[in-house]
Amino acid sequence: MRVLSRPHGSVHELIARMGLFHIRRGVSCLALSLAVFAGGCQSSAGPEALESAKAETGVSSSAPVVASQSFGAGPARIDLFLDSSIGASANDYRDGAALAVKELGAGQLTLTSHDLRAQGAVAADQIKQSADSGTRMLIGPPSLAKAFAEAPSKPPAMLLDVNPVASAVAIQSDEIGGAIEIASYAAGAGRTKIMVVATRPLDVAEVQRLRTGMNKGGVQLLDIVTDPTSADGMAKLAKLGAAQAVLLIGPDAPKVAAPALRQRGGLDASVPFLGTFTWPASAYGEPALEGSLLALIDQNALKRISGRFQSAYGRPLSLEAAYGFDAVAVAAGIVRTKGVDGLKPAALRANSGFIGATGTFRFGSDGHVERRLAIYRLSGGKLVLQDAAPSGF
Repeated sequence: MRVLSRPHGSVHELIARMGLFHIRRGVSCLALSLAVFAGGCQSSAGPEALESAKAETGVSSSAPVVASQSFGAGPARIDLFLDSSIGASANDYRDGAALAVKELGAGQLTLTSHDLRAQGAVAADQIKQSADSGTRMLIGPPSLAKAFAEAPSKPPAMLLDVNPVASAVAIQSDEIGGAIEIASYAAGAGRTKIMVVATRPLDVAEVQRLRTGMNKGGVQLLDIVTDPTSADGMAKLAKLGAAQAVLLIGPDAPKVAAPALRQRGGLDASVPFLGTFTWPASAYGEPALEGSLLALIDQNALKRISGRFQSAYGRPLSLEAAYGFDAVAVAAGIVRTKGVDGLKPAALRANSGFIGATGTFRFGSDGHVERRLAIYRLSGGKLVLQDAAPSGF
């Protein structure tokens, strides 16, 4: 079992130190502090890599658009579609996928990349042609989800996105997935009573995923606070004294919510904050965050292919390229274990999962990716690896 580095006192001791009156008084001040931020921030679903990889993200090839390219010569053909919706990231997705064919294909895969930015390309026609000619798997941006669903023979489909649809899984992690991972980690180490404080709105689907995932991870969810100025929000914040950890959601939360919870909300320094990739590196030095735990993609996992990507394409590995690599890694894993005919929609949801550039991951019944993340602790404003990402589920 992975363990947290900091011991915690009992809830009764915490309440005794803070005083119930101080907690309730602090809630009112805290609500005022958060009022301007709650409900006004937009959702962020950026990469959950460490800062060094973030800096590399978006560096892309300036090579001209080529309508169709093939990589490998194996019996299992997978088709990657790129369009203007993913902009300059298209080349990164393609090159990451091509590297995976070389590294993992074992002579069994052929990747055909279709760049729909090329003159005269029609997405629906191209996708239908691929399906008619026996493609085993479709990969592309969410803009093509409808065309994928309407493809003849219904090959398995994967979206280069965080949100799945009924007919396709999504390869990219989002903030909710990271939040579930870090909360489950804390619960496994004994900090089961967790409060969630968000500085951005959470839609119904996000709240349901969060509740379900945290419950599965052994978390006793005290409450989810997104409206601190309302009577309901203030009542929820009154439970803060019982929290053994506080999960912060939203890119503004580390700089906005954390100090307010510590100073005005009376949150004891022994109660850690929990976070994800949405925390900006510029916030790591915030004194209120000392000892916080974050779930991030393990830098070591990315380094396994970053050097080979740099050598092959003359630019640093980006998260888009890593996700492109992982999309093909799924196909390679299925073909290796089940053969070419094993590439079926149900095979994408194997409980055992897959291993790629971003570590170990699998797809849930709803199509969202579940990725095993490394746990980092903030110490002196810097990230310190506490637990490497697990190698399995």
